Amino acid sequence: MAIAREKIAPVSPHRGQPELKSLNAQQVTAIALGFLKTLGHKRGIKPKHVFIENECYVVEVEIGKKTLAKVNVDMITSEIKEYAIAKKVEEAPINLPVEPRALLIMFGVAATVSILLALLDLQSLLGGLF
Repeated sequence: MAIAREKIAPVSPHRGQPELKSLNAQQVTAIALGFLKTLGHKRGIKPKHVFIENECYVVEVEIGKKTLAKVNVDMITSEIKEYAIAKKVEEAPINLPVEPRALLIMFGVAATVSILLALLDLQSLLGGLF
C-alpha cells in the first residue's frame, strides 16, 4: 500500500499575512518608470534621485529637458501612492544691461567708424604731400 503524502506549505511567522519582501532602489525605480510609461511618457525618461520619506519611496524622474516627475511608492504594498508631473523651474538667465545683439551692432559701428576715420586721415596726409 502506498502512503499518500501531502505537501505542506511553509508556515509564516504571522498567520494570515503574506510574507513581504523589502524593496530596493532599483525595484522602486522600475515600478515608477513603468507607471510613467503607462501614462504615455515613453521617451527621454531619466531617473535622477530615490529617497525615503514618510514610509514611502520617492522617485524623482526627469522627462525630457523641461519636465520633472515625482512618484511616491509605498514601502510595504509597492503601490503608487502619489505622483506629480511639473515643469522644471528654470534658472534665471544672466541679465546684461544691454542685449547681446545691440552690443554686436555697437561694436560693428565703432569698428566701421574707426576704419573710415583712419582712411580719411591717410588721404588727407597723402593729399598734403602732393
